[in-house]
Amino acid sequence: MDELNKRVLSVMEAMKLSKSSFALALDISLPVLTHISSGRNKPGLELIQKVLSNFPSISPDWLVLGKGNMYREQQKSIDLSMELTALQDLNKKIPQMASSASQIANYHAILLKEILYLNELAPYLRSIQSNSTYFQEEIAQIESAIESKLKN
Repeated sequence: MDELNKRVLSVMEAMKLSKSSFALALDISLPVLTHISSGRNKPGLELIQKVLSNFPSISPDWLVLGKGNMYREQQKSIDLSMELTALQDLNKKIPQMASSASQIANYHAILLKEILYLNELAPYLRSIQSNSTYFQEEIAQIESAIESKLKN
């Protein structure tokens, strides 16, 4: 019996099916399966396609070429739930942070305008302080003149 025939029958055994159940699952006649099991006939492409369609866990490389394991390697599932949750949390925080940054930028602009305005007022303040000192000296002279007139 050919190795391909043996592999087809191995699928039937692995699936724990009788010859009649396996033939029914593949939609072939029981005599066709009997001829394959006896080695009289080789499985054709159509039968191989039916095996692979009806039993998707079977590895095509193993069934056709005899290479590798009978069953396909199952893709490892990677648990990314923690990372996805963290990304969702960060995505929720971004608009809040953008709003806070906008408020801070607006407040900064207001303060900067106030500082520039205060810088503009600085010469006026110095002038007023200078005039204040001059007026205080004038007041002191007038008070002194009044005191001296009152004594006389």
